[in-house]
Amino acid sequence: MKKILGLFSLIILIAARSAFAQETLQVILLVDRPLTADTYIYRVLDLALKNQIIPYSLEIQVVNASEPRRVRIVNSSPKNYIIALGNRKEQEEKLLPIYVPIQLGLGLGQRIMLTRAEVKEKLKKVKNIEDLTQFVFAQGLGWSDVKILRDAGFKVQTPAKPANIPKMIMYKRVDLYPRGLFEIDLEYERYAAEHPGLVIDDNIVLTYPQASFFYVRKNNHKLHDAIKDGMEKAYKSGQLQNLIMTDPVFSKALKEINLGERVRINIPAQNISKKSSEALKKHPFIFNKKKGKTINK
Repeated sequence: MKKILGLFSLIILIAARSAFAQETLQVILLVDRPLTADTYIYRVLDLALKNQIIPYSLEIQVVNASEPRRVRIVNSSPKNYIIALGNRKEQEEKLLPIYVPIQLGLGLGQRIMLTRAEVKEKLKKVKNIEDLTQFVFAQGLGWSDVKILRDAGFKVQTPAKPANIPKMIMYKRVDLYPRGLFEIDLEYERYAAEHPGLVIDDNIVLTYPQASFFYVRKNNHKLHDAIKDGMEKAYKSGQLQNLIMTDPVFSKALKEINLGERVRINIPAQNISKKSSEALKKHPFIFNKKKGKTINK
């Protein structure tokens, strides 16, 4: 009888462990504008989740709010929210970062300008940081770029709604709206119809050590560890870089933006953390890597 009871208890224990192991990790990507499942940010998160061991579901939730407000939502909710943000020390302290760069150091670290035609002509004469100080920049409220640009001596306006910036450019309240290498075409298409005077500068590129990371609630170690495990595996296998190389927007930008022909304005980022710097060095984009090959690091 005791053996039967013992066996029964063992079966219950195994079943309980199996049920626990199969518990679905319900992940919510928090964004400030609608996006689809074929958008890179969704695809890279889904790739990371596929490379870890816990069963998962992934959904998108749109909250039209400033970055500080979205950070508070992530940190105050018991849900498995995840958010993509730049490598700002304040955010790294408020939230729990996953230190694998979402775009492998590309994109956010190379900034191309949205502007208007008259300013585009003036930018042809720009050769250094001092030349750029005559212009007024715009960035969203709470964005990590703001401190970088201000530390470099630039005037920066920070409207709560970034969607208002193109209108501010047209009304001459600001001059330059730096966007990431992989954002610039999409941002232009998004605003050009309503603001036909908006143009993309083709003379300069701002560069600084910046990346975007996924962040979760400060004490959400289960979600953090799952995403980190998946991101690391996706990077080492080459899948993460392959995703960049085959993405229609990213591959087009790498071919057409002509980084080598632009005047490069290097801006030191004084606010970058040691962990962010180490993550950028550990997970670089390998320009001579062939599609489908692993990254030997």
